[in-house]
Amino acid sequence: GAGAAEAPRAAATLPQSATAGGAPERQRTLRVAVEGCCHGRLDEIYDQLGQLGKIDLLVICGDFQAVRNLSDLACMACPDKYKSMNTFYKYYAGQQVAPVPTVFIGGNHEASNYLQELFYGGWVADNIYYLGAAGVVRFGGL
Repeated sequence: GAGAAEAPRAAATLPQSATAGGAPERQRTLRVAVEGCCHGRLDEIYDQLGQLGKIDLLVICGDFQAVRNLSDLACMACPDKYKSMNTFYKYYAGQQVAPVPTVFIGGNHEASNYLQELFYGGWVADNIYYLGAAGVVRFGGL
């Protein structure tokens, strides 16, 4: 027989900036940057974003490679010659914090053991949110 149906869940709301007085801004243009495959190179991506001026949200569209440790690296779904720790582990360990709110989806080259722990999505590091198998977030009116 079929398993129990899962209850629908509400969209997550990511923190957004407020005016100096603490009240949310009424009308504001959001600057959203969209990155293709990340391949775990967060330091490079955030450095490049700094050259674009103020960015409010970064969306990463796959192959994020949330590799926390060597065990994650060993189970990553890609040819061995492409396996590398890259820089996500620094954000996971709290050694670095993402300079802009970052939302990502998984791709076909992932350390799937970690992302499977977050099937419904969730925070993988300070300011970095995984959408899960199928997720929705709200950010600054979007």
